[in-house]
Amino acid sequence: MSSFCNQIEEIKSLIYSNKSLAYSTLSHLQEQSVNDPSLLQTLADNSQDLVSLITVDISIDDEEVAAQALKCSGFMIYHPSLVSTIPVDDANLVLEALAKVIMSTKIKSVCNLGVWCISMQQFEASILVGCFNSVLQAVVHALDNPIGSLSTTFEAMQAVMKLAAQLSERMRESSHIWAPPVFRRLLSIDKRERDISERCLLKIRPTIIPPPPALSKALAEDMKLKLLTVMKDLLNQGLKIQTLQAWGWFIRLQGSHAMKYRHLTNDMLKVPEKTFSDHNPQVQIASLVAWEGLVDAFIHPALLTSETNEPIKNGIQQVRTSGGSSCQIQASGFSKSIKLIMTPLIGIISSKCDVSVYSSCLKTWCYLLHKLDISVNHPWVIELVLDPIFGAVFRFGPDVKTFWLWNLCLDLLDDFILAKCRNLDHETSSQVSHHSTPIKWLPWTIGQLDFLVKMMDIIISHASIATITPENRSSACDAALKIFRSFLKGVQMDFRSSSTKYNDIMLCLNTLLRFIKKICEDVTSEGGRSSELHHTSLQFLEAVVQDLEPSILGSPLYKVSLNFTCIHLQMVDNIRNVKYLGISSVAYMDMVSPLVYLSVLYICVVIPSTPATRGMELLLQGLRRFFKTILLLYDPVENLSVAVGLLYKHMEFRHLDIWTAIAKGLEDFFNGLTVKDLSLLKMDSNRDFPRAVCHLLSYPFVVCSCSWPTQKKDSGSLKESLVSPERKLKLQQVAEVWKSLYGALCASKFNKFSETSSLTEELCSMLNGCVDQNISMLDHGTEQYFHRDDIGLTYLSGTAVTCVMEQQILTLAASSVGNNVEHARDPKTFSGIKNSLEFSSRFLKLSWSMMEADPSTILFVTSRVFSVLVCFVRCLHTKPSILSFIETISCPLLQWLSHRETQEASTNEQLHHLWSEILSCLRRCQPPIVFDSSLLKLQAPLLEKTLDHPKSTISELTVTFWNSTYGKQIKLDYPESLLDILDKLSRNKRINLQTKSLPFLVKCHSISEVTAQRSRVTATNSRNSKRVELVEDTANQFEPENRLGSSSKRKRVGLTEHQKEVRRAQQGRGMDCSGHGPGIRTYTSVDFSQGNEDSQESQEIRDPESILELLRRTA
Repeated sequence: MSSFCNQIEEIKSLIYSNKSLAYSTLSHLQEQSVNDPSLLQTLADNSQDLVSLITVDISIDDEEVAAQALKCSGFMIYHPSLVSTIPVDDANLVLEALAKVIMSTKIKSVCNLGVWCISMQQFEASILVGCFNSVLQAVVHALDNPIGSLSTTFEAMQAVMKLAAQLSERMRESSHIWAPPVFRRLLSIDKRERDISERCLLKIRPTIIPPPPALSKALAEDMKLKLLTVMKDLLNQGLKIQTLQAWGWFIRLQGSHAMKYRHLTNDMLKVPEKTFSDHNPQVQIASLVAWEGLVDAFIHPALLTSETNEPIKNGIQQVRTSGGSSCQIQASGFSKSIKLIMTPLIGIISSKCDVSVYSSCLKTWCYLLHKLDISVNHPWVIELVLDPIFGAVFRFGPDVKTFWLWNLCLDLLDDFILAKCRNLDHETSSQVSHHSTPIKWLPWTIGQLDFLVKMMDIIISHASIATITPENRSSACDAALKIFRSFLKGVQMDFRSSSTKYNDIMLCLNTLLRFIKKICEDVTSEGGRSSELHHTSLQFLEAVVQDLEPSILGSPLYKVSLNFTCIHLQMVDNIRNVKYLGISSVAYMDMVSPLVYLSVLYICVVIPSTPATRGMELLLQGLRRFFKTILLLYDPVENLSVAVGLLYKHMEFRHLDIWTAIAKGLEDFFNGLTVKDLSLLKMDSNRDFPRAVCHLLSYPFVVCSCSWPTQKKDSGSLKESLVSPERKLKLQQVAEVWKSLYGALCASKFNKFSETSSLTEELCSMLNGCVDQNISMLDHGTEQYFHRDDIGLTYLSGTAVTCVMEQQILTLAASSVGNNVEHARDPKTFSGIKNSLEFSSRFLKLSWSMMEADPSTILFVTSRVFSVLVCFVRCLHTKPSILSFIETISCPLLQWLSHRETQEASTNEQLHHLWSEILSCLRRCQPPIVFDSSLLKLQAPLLEKTLDHPKSTISELTVTFWNSTYGKQIKLDYPESLLDILDKLSRNKRINLQTKSLPFLVKCHSISEVTAQRSRVTATNSRNSKRVELVEDTANQFEPENRLGSSSKRKRVGLTEHQKEVRRAQQGRGMDCSGHGPGIRTYTSVDFSQGNEDSQESQEIRDPESILELLRRTA
């Protein structure tokens, strides 16, 4: 430390004797002090003395000494540890000395070092203020560069930048003094001077932009005198880029006074006017960069403030002009300025240019957006600034060359839309920026709806271009969907706001739906060429349903018209084929809720699609999600009815895919319901929903019965297509979905939707009508029916019968219906079962008629139906249910019991089980069934086929049943159809016709009527019935005279008491076995008595025991 002090003292002494050595030694110590704190501290302690000595020597004429002294002085006033120790007075002396040296010296190096010292000094601003004028004068002298040294110019501009950083306001006020020497060099022939000047201006830009009036005036004078002429000369010489660089700064430094100097400005604008149309991309880019100077000149805070009286109110921009005419004039001027700025930008972005030019154009445009501040949200600013650029860039599409531009504009537009959803307590701004200052987006209003919809329409339009690549189409769809979802968030905020008026809501809805309609109509018109566009259009619909307020979309207050052409063109009236279902549908121009509008639109987009459409599976998955959503969030009754009505207007086989998706959506809906939700849907007053469900379940059957061709085709190819594996697979899929949906409905307890009605009851009633139509056509050979080989309806009916009867089995098993006689006799109880049985009966008849189309499939389905009917019969225990089953099923069962070579083993087995269960249930009925003539008449057709059936298992089963039931009865009227088979089987000793003999029958008959030891079949005259009397050889039981007497001719006299009793017995009427009214008369007028056949006498009924007792007394 002591050595350092000694060295400093020596230096002080040497300054007076050998200045060169002294300053070289001091300079060396200063270099060492950088890394030596102790030496630095020594210098600080002696700084005052050293500075005083150095200040004197910087002005001497010796170049070497002056240069060394300036270097040492520069270090002393630069280093923070040293400059802080210099007293204010000494600092002022130093600055004054430096200014004097710069202005007085003729030595270039000394001048350069003097300016360098000013650019390096670290004095406080308060110290500089005291010497500001002197210092500034010295710097301007250096800028003028009388010596002509480029290094001097460089150091002078460095000094300007230093002073601007330290004394910004003072430098701004005096900019008209020091700035002209700087900007004049922008037109220098020397590139180094131009570069130094531009670098300086960029550094001090915050100080001089916007320019003070004095600076603008100084520039205007220079432009008029010389600069404008020089620019034109340089332009003519081909130095376009250099000229444009200068032009940009000149117009920027004119600022708001550019409009004041209108003629000068117009002359200046002729320069870029020539360069914008230049074919050289570099010249065009330079023009665009220079154009930012015009943005700075025309867009300034004072003008923006006057344009926006109330920037933000309640989070919504209120941009309006003040009441005075001066503000209107300013607004008009502002609008003209914007148009002027935008003219070349729109021209470039709309023309064919190099990508780099497009990029530069967009940067200049973004710079304008930042400069506009909150005025960027003004309606006419959106119209003049945003609309043309967004539109032009979005029309480029997501091409590889313009992908950067596309993404930038997408992000800007998305930020603009999302500004409505940001927290309004914080400043809203864009996250996409090329500048430090963000774009100040504010919440958009309903007035911007058309602008936003227009931009989204341009974006999505690329997806429908036939020549676009799949990647670009996908990018366009994704971008449009992203922007649309952001848009919906803003619309949702308006819907939820209590301040939003009804008319504004309707405006939003109409604008939104009009946009959606256009997209969907484009999809339907282009014929499904783009699966991507198909999928995206449906995603748009799903987004609306998911993101917007349900209370608005489903409200009856907001009605819109079904005014889209696709529903008008697609909906051919097929309802005429299914009038018995009572289906209604929406029509073109109906007034509906927004949700119904969206639902109809969704289905109309999907319906034209075919299984061959690319992405069809995605479309169907989307339809399933959409349908589930609208059922859960909105009125399920209305939406299901609308969907079903639309389906029934499209009844081709391919539309079963649409039905499948809707059915799965309905199943998902039921699986997600609560008990409370179900109770609301099952109200008696809400019968529309169950009816719509039944219509939906009936749709596949109607399609398979109504989708006949209108023109004849080759029968061979038609049959081949109808029994093709693809069609069978589709039928299997539809059957599985139908089964799953029906099962879900039953599992949710929705099947029993009221005390008196059930889903199964109504469903079977509808399906019966459908099957009846087909059976009628088969029976009458209707000419329109060309699909005799179409097994679709048969296959689906078999599946439905199986499901329905399984559900009936569960119903009977879970209740007391089977064992509760009083409940069983209630007609309402079995109405559902009756419809189910009738459906089963119709299926068996239909399947028998369609056997030749596809025997293996028909037999397989029929076997399953027989199996479930077997289980169903096991659940029957009461007479009404058993007789109802037999009466309903007899006709088709009779057909299947007929011998047919094509029957397979499993079908025969199930048929045998069914017949066995039918006979068993008759015998186990409680209370027991009386096997009388009326029941025999009902069973006669089946017994005729089964008593002597070719299948021994069936015939033996039936014979056993006969012997245990009818074979034990005494009095029976045998139907004529059974006489042959009964005669044959009785003669073969296989059946019993009665189990005991009645001798009194022989006694009461004449001898001529007795035939010993065999059966006698006698025709009666009453009611065309037959009577069979079995008489054994009783000759040994009666005396001859009695037999002879009984064979004599009857006398036509009044009846004896005995004859009256017999007549009363043979003409008696009574209740049948079921107690349902007059029984069947079992005897004819050919009887035991001699009486008149025409006797009308009738007495009360007597039982057989009473008659036998009377006969004995008479004998």
